[in-house]
Amino acid sequence: MSTSELLVTPAQRDRAVEILQEMYADGRLTHLEFDSRLELALKARTRAELNGSFDGLLARPVPTYAPAAFTRPAPLQTYQGKGRGMGTISHWLGYPTFFVGPALIVATAGKENPVIRKHAVEATNFQISALAVFTLLGIVTGITDGFTGFLFPLVGLVWFVLTGIGGLAAMLGSEFKYPFTLRLLK
Repeated sequence: MSTSELLVTPAQRDRAVEILQEMYADGRLTHLEFDSRLELALKARTRAELNGSFDGLLARPVPTYAPAAFTRPAPLQTYQGKGRGMGTISHWLGYPTFFVGPALIVATAGKENPVIRKHAVEATNFQISALAVFTLLGIVTGITDGFTGFLFPLVGLVWFVLTGIGGLAAMLGSEFKYPFTLRLLK
């Protein structure tokens, strides 16, 4: 059995119609020729009949081969080895020290290991951004006579959760970027 005797799928028929429409739009087919070729493509049962709707054109664009099988995407890239522990500590030092602890890790252990430095810089930038948000919120709360004070617990909860997630991501060996962060350190 040759490939031209195989039955066409609705997807192949639809693709043939799309190609004919493109050819008509490009001006390579007249309206009458487009109608007759479209009718042939829609009535085609085998690949030979479907390819016949392209006779006389430069190429037969409908493939007569089976499509390639689905391939799985590559797994998530993680790093192993040194740096995961100190990377985790650099994120979690934000709890008791805000930006001071992560900044000290950038200045010390970050000079020796680029993975530690990457995590410590990210943690420092996030903690500085969080401190700026808390300061700005405090100023706005003072100006509005305490009207916006209800936002402190919400912002604090977001800060607490994101700091924890950053540490967990470092522990698992993945690249982590905090959202809503001014990246002042590079």
